Amino acid sequence: MPSVFSFQRRIEFCETDAAGIAHFSSLIIYMEQAEHALLRSVGLSVAASHSSDADSDGSLAYSWPRVKVECDFCSPGRFEDVISIETTVGVLGKKSITYQHHLSIGSTTIATGKMTSVCCVREGGSLNSTPIPQSIRELLHPFCGTL
Repeated sequence: MPSVFSFQRRIEFCETDAAGIAHFSSLIIYMEQAEHALLRSVGLSVAASHSSDADSDGSLAYSWPRVKVECDFCSPGRFEDVISIETTVGVLGKKSITYQHHLSIGSTTIATGKMTSVCCVREGGSLNSTPIPQSIRELLHPFCGTL
């Protein structure tokens, strides 16, 4: 059974539409924030340093641009609601990670989604995909599975 990473946040007024419901684009931002928080929880970051091609210790700096996002709306969330995002790693591929997200308010599912990120290194000012290092795979392994 995989570990589920849980992240909570409050729906802000600026994230709602004219009907007072969290805008669909906000749901994607919530999933991205959960991805960032999961990576931080294991000592990683979603973005490489912009100042160099390597971290301060000389190791490669990895970045994780998103290449695919899916989101299925189930029920509305509104301003001031506290939303919980549960995240697992659905697929840990050779160069990419597909996260699975379950967004809820209390016992009500408001959305489910998937987000695929590709492991990249900065080389000469550009990002190039690269196999996910074994050390990173080991950090993410506890979260592998499905919700």
